[in-house]
Amino acid sequence: MVDILGSIADFLISFFVILLLLVFFYGQNWQGWYASKQIKRAVNDLAVWRDYGIELIKKSIDPYRSESITNREIEVFIREMLDFFVLSPSTIEPHIYQKMHFLMSRREERFHQLIKKFLPNIDDLSLTKITSLLNTTIELDSLCKNVRHNLIVGEKTKSYLFLLQTASEISQTMLTAKAYVRALDSFMGTSPIGDSIGPLAVKNFVLDNITKKNPSGDELEQDFKFNDIIFEEIMFKSRNCICGRPIGPESRVGKPGDALESLLNKLNSENRQIALIITIDAFLRLEGEKSGTVAQGLGVAIGAGKNTNIDKFQIESIALKQNPSIPLEAIVCRESIVEAVQPMTEEILGAVPKIVRLLKQIIRSQTEPQDNIIILGIGNAIGISLRD
Repeated sequence: MVDILGSIADFLISFFVILLLLVFFYGQNWQGWYASKQIKRAVNDLAVWRDYGIELIKKSIDPYRSESITNREIEVFIREMLDFFVLSPSTIEPHIYQKMHFLMSRREERFHQLIKKFLPNIDDLSLTKITSLLNTTIELDSLCKNVRHNLIVGEKTKSYLFLLQTASEISQTMLTAKAYVRALDSFMGTSPIGDSIGPLAVKNFVLDNITKKNPSGDELEQDFKFNDIIFEEIMFKSRNCICGRPIGPESRVGKPGDALESLLNKLNSENRQIALIITIDAFLRLEGEKSGTVAQGLGVAIGAGKNTNIDKFQIESIALKQNPSIPLEAIVCRESIVEAVQPMTEEILGAVPKIVRLLKQIIRSQTEPQDNIIILGIGNAIGISLRD
């Protein structure tokens, strides 16, 4: 009897030791698995409820559909409406904006001054390349310093929660860092990157209308240029379309906010009123969304970051101050942060004709003949020449 009880006791001790070791080494994995199961269950429920809503929409549409409208067209229409968005306005305070605008503009000037002082014989193409490489490497350096700082502080204070919080964010940090590394390689090349979708779409729109208007291929007059942004005026369906984009094929993004302000001052002096401003840019897609998806919405389509927030605020403010205020339409191409900085993929390139078709549709539906429209292709102009 004693031997049996001793065996049971030994078994229980061994069991609890093994259980303790399993919890110690695989506890977080189990928690992650359990959390994943909960999330998957929620995603499935949400998808079912969404599909239920789509079916109700189809039933509501059915009595009003014409015979020429197919079920496929109804599904495409509903999907386009589900993808319609309103971009949140910039939250920069006006007085902070002025300071940020001044400092960021000064920073770019000083970068160029310092590079030219160190390399007096540098050409403009190499200057833009080195500036882009410097800006990207600065971001990598900042990420490295911040992660190392958190590691040292966590180890010094022996704060498990602090280290756990840093570890929970490390995946996103490394994803961002890998995107910057891809960007470094892209800037060394001459091919368009994912972020070039805006300038490329505007270029295609311009060239398409130049071909129809001027088959000889003569180059349009350079209507207006501000630093690294060029504007060209073309006619589309009797509308005056003033199309702006950074000047390539160098790695440039320009200052669309400053360029728009200067352009509007010029147009106002000519008593030309703007009916619509359309911005086109890459937009961060969510995991699960298809790369190269094109969507339309309201607001200013311009990426995330210190510089772009300044331009976003500036464009919004300019449009609001006009009398009457200028409506803001946006077209975006969804892509991941990695796709935005690597050479343009076939999926992203395939979105260009879709963007141009949507752009023409917005112009026809939202404006009248003889209206003046400003179209801004936002993004990096690397590999996008003015004509080819």
